[in-house]
Amino acid sequence: MKQQIASEMLRVVKSDGLVLGYDYHVNNPWNTDVRGIKRQEISQLFPGCRIQLQRITLAPPLVRLLAPYSWLACYLLGKVPWLCTHYLGVIRKEQTKVFHRC
Repeated sequence: MKQQIASEMLRVVKSDGLVLGYDYHVNNPWNTDVRGIKRQEISQLFPGCRIQLQRITLAPPLVRLLAPYSWLACYLLGKVPWLCTHYLGVIRKEQTKVFHRC
């Protein structure tokens, strides 16, 4: 199903458009239905595309623990990539170059 969805996204995006994604990077240990998607799988789902991924979103259990006491701590810890549980991704089709004869 993932491959069908990714293929359809690429089919409908304009040649100069992009796919913007936000998804889990890690599995949720308390909810087996929430499965993370790794960088390699994203590359396989969108072959031939330029993919930029940034880890964002401080782990929600940490936020729930810290936020009542310090938003600053949440902000600063959110800058540590390995504490972030989601990807923000920008996926672009690779442009094919067209050469014209003169």
